[in-house]
Amino acid sequence: MILITQSLKELKQIMSDYVGIVRTNVRLERAMRRLDMLHLETEALYRETAVSPQLCELRNLITAGYLIVKGAAFRKESRGLHYNTDYPAKSELVQNIIL
Repeated sequence: MILITQSLKELKQIMSDYVGIVRTNVRLERAMRRLDMLHLETEALYRETAVSPQLCELRNLITAGYLIVKGAAFRKESRGLHYNTDYPAKSELVQNIIL
């Protein structure tokens, strides 16, 4: 249980530090690398231990984190509360992003 709790804390910290309201491409890349590592550790834990609701929740949260980072990296503009310092202006073309 301590491994799941620690991984959950790490996931929260990654998302808070690197994928907050103000983003950069470097932070998003770093978040993706950290999520990759966390994903590999969690999948190993999933294969080696008994399945629990907490472990399934952690896996789902990591998947949600991936989707958020991918969506943020895909958007090459700043719009609303999501500001990327590498792309400070709004795009003239409004995109519907579906992953």
